[in-house]
Amino acid sequence: MAAVSSLPLPSTSPQPRKLRVGVFADSPLQPRWAVEALAKLAASDFAHVRVVEAGSARAERASVPWRLYGALDRKVFGAEPSDLVPLAEHLGTMAMDAGPSSELDVAFVLGELDDSRLDGIARYGVWRFCFGADGAHGDAFAGLREVASGEPLTASGIKVRLAAGRTARLAYQSWSRTYPFSVVRNRAQLLQKTAEFAYRSLRDLHRYGEGWLARCREVPHWVAREPEPSLGDLSRIMGRVVGRGLDRALHIEQWFLAYKFGSPKVTADLSGYTRLVPPKDRDWADPFVIEKNGRYFVFFEELPYAQGKAHISMMEISRDGRLSPVQRVLETDYHLSYPFVFEHEGQLYMIPESGRNCSVELYRCVDFPLAWRLERVLIDGVRLVDATLHRGRDRWWMFANSAAGASRVFDDELHVFHADRLLGDWKPHPRNPVKSDARSSRPAGRLFEREGVLYRPAQVCVPRYGAGLAIQRVTKLTPQDYVERQVERILPPPQTGLFGLHTMNRAGDLTVVDAFTRRRRI
Repeated sequence: MAAVSSLPLPSTSPQPRKLRVGVFADSPLQPRWAVEALAKLAASDFAHVRVVEAGSARAERASVPWRLYGALDRKVFGAEPSDLVPLAEHLGTMAMDAGPSSELDVAFVLGELDDSRLDGIARYGVWRFCFGADGAHGDAFAGLREVASGEPLTASGIKVRLAAGRTARLAYQSWSRTYPFSVVRNRAQLLQKTAEFAYRSLRDLHRYGEGWLARCREVPHWVAREPEPSLGDLSRIMGRVVGRGLDRALHIEQWFLAYKFGSPKVTADLSGYTRLVPPKDRDWADPFVIEKNGRYFVFFEELPYAQGKAHISMMEISRDGRLSPVQRVLETDYHLSYPFVFEHEGQLYMIPESGRNCSVELYRCVDFPLAWRLERVLIDGVRLVDATLHRGRDRWWMFANSAAGASRVFDDELHVFHADRLLGDWKPHPRNPVKSDARSSRPAGRLFEREGVLYRPAQVCVPRYGAGLAIQRVTKLTPQDYVERQVERILPPPQTGLFGLHTMNRAGDLTVVDAFTRRRRI
């Protein structure tokens, strides 16, 4: 579910038929991302989609300076999925039979049409893609305003105008990390993800009915036409790009490990922790720890910069601070990271992140701690990152992140899977993604319990990847629903020289974390 509400869902009450969705557009040509989103909806088993109205022409909004900047931006950062394509051509073959508009369940609007003239035309109101924290904006400048103003978050979703005189509601909302150096890249990431929301929100409407919609957050109505950002906004973007270039020329960014025996409290400035800094040519990150017969073994991602892909390494840490040599324990032809290690029925297992192989792979230790053998592929054909297992009372749970649709960003969307047995059939949660929020979705270590309460560490990926940790209290975890709420954020203060923390784990008396810093090239 989107990051809209933490309230439990109403009881499932499936609609007896497919939803009838009529599309109303301001032009016969519409952005590719939006058209493909509705085509996916039309291909579903819960919605019929047809074009009811397509206006005359979509006006060019951007001024000459912004068009020139856009051309340069596209040359450097690539295209965005907003080229115009014929709407009816893509939906025509999937249209439902013609009928009176009063039979519509949903009126879905594209472009700058006035919602109010469609009041009463559809049972569940007027729906549209929306942008901004309150869903107040259309797609004309989606993702631009946040880059121009340096806002760390870019929001998008689905907005519903139920009827005249009634407050609008957000049927879906997601929060993305703003890419601050390119409008084109920020828009591309944003639009590729937003394209999935029509399918998700109407799936939920079909599954849960009007009771679900009534529980969605109320927001102001949509602004039909919004002003273009100023030339001052353009100059700020260019200044930020120049500053980033200088910063990268002067500094090297590096992840390192830190550990502490005793209290499990993770301090934002790493006070009380011993730092383990790798050689200057590599990163150490994603530490997981195993206690075995009073000895502590830390498994982590080791990424040599020249190699371009990581492997899994290990070191032993003694209570008196002695360290064993770093040893490589698992390597493949593809990138490995986030070595989730755990014990089950007397065996030691590891699930390293193998997303580039589009698989979730389970390895078993055959000669501790250096020899590991592939036991089974738990999930195949899906690119998931940072798979984290939790054994519940009656089943196993897996938390992992995936990118939305054609997006390449893996920080926003949390997916849950479950199985009766570790080596059983892993089923996706029906509400996947259960969360779409760059501030607290991506796993950051194993789940833990305190006083009977289950907590999930998550990454804060705003304003940058791995900026900090968010501790989430899990309040509902069932095969039908998932609810969590944030209880703590751990963000390094700038004066510490630390720019991020993104993994925490504990075994026995040892807590291990990783952290991100910068050092001068000279």
